[in-house]
Amino acid sequence: MSVGRCLSSLIVLPALTVGPAVAAHFTDIFADDPSALGRCPFTWSISPPDHRAATAWDLVNGALEYRTQDSRLREASVFMWDAGVEVTDDTTWSLEVGFRHVSGTPATPQHEAVVYAGWPADVPGQYSLLALVYDAARAELTLLNGGGKEAPIACDLTGDFHLIRLTVRGRQVRVYVEGKLRSGPHPVGSLACESPAWFILGPITAGGSSTFRCQWRHFAFTDEGAFAPDGRPGWDPSRERKPVAAAPVPGSPMADPAAAFDHPPCPNIRVLGREPGRERYDAASPEYVSRWNEIGAARPAKIEVPDYRYPDEAGPSRQNVYRFTIPLRLDDRRLVAMMLLTRGIDDTIAGFMDYKLWYCMSLDGGLTYDQERPLVQRGVGFSATHPIEQVWIGKNSFVFATLPPTLLRMSNGEVFLPCYYAPLDENGGYYNPRGTSTYSLVCGLIGTWNEAGTDLLWDVTAPITVTPAQSTGGLSECGVIELAGRPGRLFMAMRGGNELDRTGRVPCWKWKTLSTDYGRTWSRPKPLTFSDGTAFYSPTSQCSLVRSSRTGKAYWLGNISRVRPRGGWPRYPLAIAELDEARLGLRRNTVTIIDDRGPEDASDMQLSNFACQEEAATGRLLVTLNRLRGGPGADGPVTYVLEVR
Repeated sequence: MSVGRCLSSLIVLPALTVGPAVAAHFTDIFADDPSALGRCPFTWSISPPDHRAATAWDLVNGALEYRTQDSRLREASVFMWDAGVEVTDDTTWSLEVGFRHVSGTPATPQHEAVVYAGWPADVPGQYSLLALVYDAARAELTLLNGGGKEAPIACDLTGDFHLIRLTVRGRQVRVYVEGKLRSGPHPVGSLACESPAWFILGPITAGGSSTFRCQWRHFAFTDEGAFAPDGRPGWDPSRERKPVAAAPVPGSPMADPAAAFDHPPCPNIRVLGREPGRERYDAASPEYVSRWNEIGAARPAKIEVPDYRYPDEAGPSRQNVYRFTIPLRLDDRRLVAMMLLTRGIDDTIAGFMDYKLWYCMSLDGGLTYDQERPLVQRGVGFSATHPIEQVWIGKNSFVFATLPPTLLRMSNGEVFLPCYYAPLDENGGYYNPRGTSTYSLVCGLIGTWNEAGTDLLWDVTAPITVTPAQSTGGLSECGVIELAGRPGRLFMAMRGGNELDRTGRVPCWKWKTLSTDYGRTWSRPKPLTFSDGTAFYSPTSQCSLVRSSRTGKAYWLGNISRVRPRGGWPRYPLAIAELDEARLGLRRNTVTIIDDRGPEDASDMQLSNFACQEEAATGRLLVTLNRLRGGPGADGPVTYVLEVR
């Protein structure tokens, strides 16, 4: 994060009340890869160590090193709640690093932040910020305090490691260097900004390239007291030879990350291999899917829609049409295919507020499809510009929630499609209570046949909702399936998340809901757990539900995390598990990792946005995705082959 960008780049959130701090402490001695999941005392958001690169974070002789060569690298950061820490303006605490400047000169002192601590102030809209930055050219250490800075401290931080400590007591901050009080006490300052509570090492401002090296031997925190390093009994983290982990923040939603993987391999699910590309996956697609892809490619990618009017657009609206959906085969004669329209691109962030759904029908087994038209709820008052109860084109949007976009044929012959939409507030504006990248709720679209059996008539369910305290971004992408031998009972797993949560108390897992009447009404969402009730973490990412024609079993696919996620990170490993259709949870002893981050993969690599289908010839499940930011030879599209029994 950039201190200079704090006002302009962070989305404003409503003020939250933070509870009283509790005793907790940690010491990180950087004994192993700080980006590794499940490490002690916590996982940093940082690029993995690289011994070969001239610009990299690295582990060198028992220290964490930041080095650049005519370049710049992102900071290392960790949210306070992930470190087991909760800080308010009234908390008494001490923070210490063992630090040294090795060589070179950064472009600005803010590129060499010895340590940074920031947390939401008790005044709404204010952010308390303390950072120590080193000016190597002047041999000065400066305390950035809220929106200002204190007088620089003359000190040479080269050579051996130097003990630098911040302490806060009674809202007064003090700075100690090598055991001596060098600055303070000063009132802890704040600035007009809203941001999560976190710690940062390295650059805290954007822009500029430089060549320099600096290192940290340890990083430690305690809120058991404001300890002056004066030799009296107290707190001396520099003597630690093993990492010390903090207790979890009280009130945080907890799951045991090890619970998903602490069992022998499941004999009924085997990952047979990972193949480059998606040729095998595409070859396994049914003929009617391939035919739809050919038809879609021949249709125009842009169309003019006279009914759509926007304040910033004169004349008929020009819309981009995306036909990457999978048509639903209802019988030998009839198929339905969906398409997405938007003035922007088919990207959630860029195009979300402009999404709308259209569809078309085939009555000759998929050889041809009729005219594409808006999906409009039946009933008085609904039209192309007000297609469903919750949406007005030009104000908000709706889109299919399954990935890849698929519809469900229910046992009564009707069609079900979950979708998510951007809700509006009482004034007709976009309702996004936490300022997340998107905020959405889920509803269901139900298609029934007209009397002639040539078209679908659409109904829309009531919204399926959770509170922002349960999921800061609401609900979105879903997997849905009709339970075996239980006609009309639909089970749905939904994406939630904790993006921009400033409290550490918002969970990050999937949510589940059940319908007993062919999707017309839905139960209150609950966390999706293992069938024995054990919770598991899952980031803000898609999940899918598929049924094998060979085994008859239903399977859940998605990311299961070894750490409590922060929004959409980490999107690995990718796993599969059997769905217990009686208890509506995942069978824990069947969780099988499909793929995981490897030693050469980036710390922010992704195993998500996948598609799954059954290979008819073998009965095997094929999963394809784009392996984002994988290491050499492990990046780009791949296909996994799974055997289920």
